[in-house]
Amino acid sequence: MSMTKEEVINLLVLIELVYSNFLVKDETVLLWFQYCSEMDYEKVMTKLKNHIRKSPFPPVISDIAVFPFEENDFISTLQEWKKIERERIDRESNQTKRIPIPDWLIEYSKRQSV
Repeated sequence: MSMTKEEVINLLVLIELVYSNFLVKDETVLLWFQYCSEMDYEKVMTKLKNHIRKSPFPPVISDIAVFPFEENDFISTLQEWKKIERERIDRESNQTKRIPIPDWLIEYSKRQSV
């Protein structure tokens, strides 16, 4: 959900009311709207309220930014890789035939060729 201009203005008004040294100019509104338009208003407002409780200084955008979660398929890809590897390990461990040791290596090996 994107933030509307009215919601950005509500954020800025709250910041201005709480922090007397924070002055809202036209450029400030445009800049904040540019960066906040892709964020969720409720989540940003929650972060702003937490910031107000903790800091005597007005927030910068990064202090209250909440970026949307980008989904990716990494977890499913990783699970698929694990499955493939487990199958390979099972397949190889079930093989009863051992690979013979080459003749040139026998004298250096504790294992004798089969």
